[in-house]
Amino acid sequence: MSTDALSEDLPAVVAVSDPQLQREVEEALGLAGLRPVPHGMPLDPELPVLAVVDTAALQQAGTDLRHWLLPAADGSGPPVILVTPGELLDVEDMVRRGITDFVLSPVSGSELSYRAALIRAETLAVRRRREVNAVLRGKARVISAAVRATNDPHVMSEAVVSGLGDVFQADHVALTTFPDERVPELLTSWSRAGSSHAIPAPDPALAAEVAEMLWESGKILAARDHQAPDPDVHPILHPAPREAGLRTSVILPLGHGDRPFGLIWLAGENTARTWSPTELSLIQHVSGNLAHGLVQGHLITAQRTVLARQRELDREKTDFVATINHELRTPLTSITGYLDLILDGSGGGISPEIAQMLEIVGRNATRLNHLIGDLLTISRADADETRMDVEELVLQDLLEQVIASLTPAATSRNVELTLDELDPELRLDLRLDGDREQLERVFMNLISNAVKFTPPNGSVRLTAELCDPGDGTAPMIRVCVQDTGIGIPEEDLPKLFSRFFRASNATAAAIPGTGLGLAIVQDIVNQHGGRLTISSTMGEGTCAEVLLPAS
Repeated sequence: MSTDALSEDLPAVVAVSDPQLQREVEEALGLAGLRPVPHGMPLDPELPVLAVVDTAALQQAGTDLRHWLLPAADGSGPPVILVTPGELLDVEDMVRRGITDFVLSPVSGSELSYRAALIRAETLAVRRRREVNAVLRGKARVISAAVRATNDPHVMSEAVVSGLGDVFQADHVALTTFPDERVPELLTSWSRAGSSHAIPAPDPALAAEVAEMLWESGKILAARDHQAPDPDVHPILHPAPREAGLRTSVILPLGHGDRPFGLIWLAGENTARTWSPTELSLIQHVSGNLAHGLVQGHLITAQRTVLARQRELDREKTDFVATINHELRTPLTSITGYLDLILDGSGGGISPEIAQMLEIVGRNATRLNHLIGDLLTISRADADETRMDVEELVLQDLLEQVIASLTPAATSRNVELTLDELDPELRLDLRLDGDREQLERVFMNLISNAVKFTPPNGSVRLTAELCDPGDGTAPMIRVCVQDTGIGIPEEDLPKLFSRFFRASNATAAAIPGTGLGLAIVQDIVNQHGGRLTISSTMGEGTCAEVLLPAS
């Protein structure tokens, strides 16, 4: 027996009743390279290689032999060799008691030593395989971590092919993806320095067929030796790999979900090789992480491209709106200025008919100017450039000013426009901190909309009051704009605050408007920490309710 093979000292439990037998057993175990430990003595954290028990000790142990041998262990005890004078238990009882083998007494030192050495060698082989597998798992985790550390598919594929080649001692690794909307097309390869051959490029149709077959079966294609007389006869592995100078291969599909989108091929060129289940499992695990990473990375890259393009479009839109603001407002200012001069008679007398036509031009110029202002407001809101000049306001005063501005328009349409009177003391309670110009714009828009959509002989009524939200927060000021207009279809209510959206009945009635007003109003109300809600009944009217924090 080689002393090199027995150089590692491993423990073995001895549980025998006769001192002479114990000496014989310990001597035999020593020849096998094992360190005898009497039963009941403290053990290292490492489990013993085996246990030697005689029939007397077996009777003392009862049924649970492993627990008796290793009371502090988890029950997964060592193999047991029974020393018996010749009366054997039946096979089922031996299996139940955890007995692996037996020797007859008197003990032959060479026989027990040989059997112990065999168990020792098997134990060492298992432990070494576990150590190698643990190292492989650690290296495979490093490859997977490299995949997760990036969204770049080319960096992922490079990390995987070089990592698999290095960890699993392959000479060549190739990765290819097929045309698929989920991932980019890749063709990545790696070869060990000094290698003289390469993985042959498979036919694309055949590669896709193999990937589909392996994906559906959940298997990996592994060839031990392409040079053997009876090699793997799958078309992709015969005869091309042999002709390319390869000796061994592993091919597995790369995919996600219900179908594959590529292949990974590992190959060696010098010696035949049996790929262990652990190696194949780890290769498959890494390929699964790569597939997931490629899909996610492709999605993220596409999203970032779309986002970058959207930001570019936003900048272009902002620049366009700024240009429009300058290029349109400048001539509009000139037009309205000259209209005022003409209507004032600075250029000479004009007939009433011409004056009426010029007034129409003026109204449309003012309308266009308001539209340009709305576009500029929307653009500033998108760019987060809105600035608020906050001051303390008495809301009733602001509402009265808005009512005074819109009364002529309401009168011309024969619409009654009223604001409920407040007690003088309550009037001062309706104070808030806000931007006067922006809040004027809110109520100008809501009240002018109410007037515009109310038929003749209708009414628009404003009420303002202090209210308790009921959620423990500070008091709020509620302003309601209630009209008796045409109403809004129920299906259109959720879309009212979308830009450029107009209710279907307003469009059908050809009532002018841009669909920007309510979107701007909602932005302003939100900036003031308030809420805007609109309720409506077709043919009966609409109520716009604004809640703003009171000072």
